[in-house]
Amino acid sequence: MSEQYVGFEEFVTRGRGADRARALHGALQKLASGSAGAVLQEMARDVLTGRVGLRDAVRVGAYAEALGEGTRALRAAWQALPEEERARRLDEARRALAPPASGRAAAHQF
Repeated sequence: MSEQYVGFEEFVTRGRGADRARALHGALQKLASGSAGAVLQEMARDVLTGRVGLRDAVRVGAYAEALGEGTRALRAAWQALPEEERARRLDEARRALAPPASGRAAAHQF
């Protein structure tokens, strides 16, 4: 029997709009598939099923350690990319996470 996951709406907060909540939800789903190892798979499943809140999950020692290791690996991979590729990917991310324009220019800083 598969577990029921909460929707991305659970991750919308005052500081995190729907687009960012969707991105976070997608990242958690990817982690829940086991793409980053068993520890982060467990953490993501706990968060996605609502057993543990995201804020509480990142305070668990084993989860925090695994997240730190993953972050270091991502940073190294990012730094290994050519400058042009980093610029292209950053531009794509900004467009994907930018709030919808509502008649005025939406400037968003990362």
